[in-house]
Amino acid sequence: MTGREYMIGGLRTFVVKARSPRAVLSIRTPYNSEAHLAEAAGWSERGFTTVVQDVRGRYGSTGSFRPYHGEGADGLACIEWMTAQAWWSRAPFLFLYGTSYGAHCATETAFVAAEFEGIAGVSVVVPALGKGETARNRDRAFYLQSRLGWWSEQGDAAHSRESSASADLLETLPVSDIGGSSSPPIPSWHSVLEAGRSDAERRNHAAAQQCSLLAQGGTADWFTQDTVDIWSSWGGPSALALGPWDHSMRGSGRAERMSAWLGGVLDGRPWTGAQLYGHPGGPLRLEAWPSARATIELPGGTFVADPLQPFPSCTPGTDVRGLAERSDCLARPVPWRAGAVVGTPVVRVDSGDCDRHWGAMLVAHRRGGGVEQLTHGMSLDSVVHLAPLSTHIHEGEELTLMISAHAFPRYARDLHTDEDHLYGTRTVPMRRIVRGIELEMPV
Repeated sequence: MTGREYMIGGLRTFVVKARSPRAVLSIRTPYNSEAHLAEAAGWSERGFTTVVQDVRGRYGSTGSFRPYHGEGADGLACIEWMTAQAWWSRAPFLFLYGTSYGAHCATETAFVAAEFEGIAGVSVVVPALGKGETARNRDRAFYLQSRLGWWSEQGDAAHSRESSASADLLETLPVSDIGGSSSPPIPSWHSVLEAGRSDAERRNHAAAQQCSLLAQGGTADWFTQDTVDIWSSWGGPSALALGPWDHSMRGSGRAERMSAWLGGVLDGRPWTGAQLYGHPGGPLRLEAWPSARATIELPGGTFVADPLQPFPSCTPGTDVRGLAERSDCLARPVPWRAGAVVGTPVVRVDSGDCDRHWGAMLVAHRRGGGVEQLTHGMSLDSVVHLAPLSTHIHEGEELTLMISAHAFPRYARDLHTDEDHLYGTRTVPMRRIVRGIELEMPV
């Protein structure tokens, strides 16, 4: 099923109608609306008339693509067009749905269309919620690897292209020169470097929502914290599904889960709370993200870190047994009990130097002999919020906290000079002195 094609304000739009519609599903995407038509056909067979639209400046839509700009207004215009169609009255309930950048489109549309009573729910998967949110974590560390990858593939262009994020390009100093050195160049690179997060504003908008929310994500995704945050701050009935998945969400069962959620909302039984997958015996169920923590004091030490030979970043779930033997980090055993561990650990490094970046990684020594990275974080100061954690520690398994100066190429490097780490070129090795460590573990 190809759907019928329209141009709405210069934006290419496909409508795939359901024979017996229960509601309307709206998808706005920068990743080619035609690529979503098979998915749209599947939703139409389940009773959802599905509207798929290319965002402005991408694929079949006119204009220039300005990532994370104007999606709320264009989404509202799409709603106004849908509600004026003859088929709208057959099932006047709207769900806004988006994955990655599409989740930004869905949430921004919900925020500007708050007075429209027909929105029944918002469904987001691995949400990339904004330009600043995708550029930096909440401790202000710059996501170098993912931003170069995304902007070289998608930014400043009407169509997706191959990434230019080679190892040599990632090592470029200053980081600000990467946009000009990329092939093709990334004209918006400086705006990415300067983009800031808008957490407080987004929380306020989310808290004002009355419709239902389903947020799905993975603990190996870049944006796990934002997935948890949008669920926690949503004003209407909100549901979270989180598991050991990466940004692709491959094998997560997200479509089946979303289908069940859609039916529950339409039947007046919206699912709320969290379901955490990957635990023995099936998913854990929580009503709120854990906030209580136990503080563990760990000894300090010293190590020498070199920006030109930085401590490497690793993908969550990776076997990192060789990293603890490196000389450019501290590895400290963490006394902990067996059982589920769910929450957001926080690390406080007592160094006496607040101008340095600090990285932290929590790893588990598994029964099979592997050493698994559970969660990680990087901060521009001495307080490091690790990414949300959801795992199980078995009897006989142990935890270790690793402290480093870098996590490259995931994050841009601390240069160890008085130059800004995104605009400087001069680097020096530095002896890092840690007087003590506080680890706040979720309980």
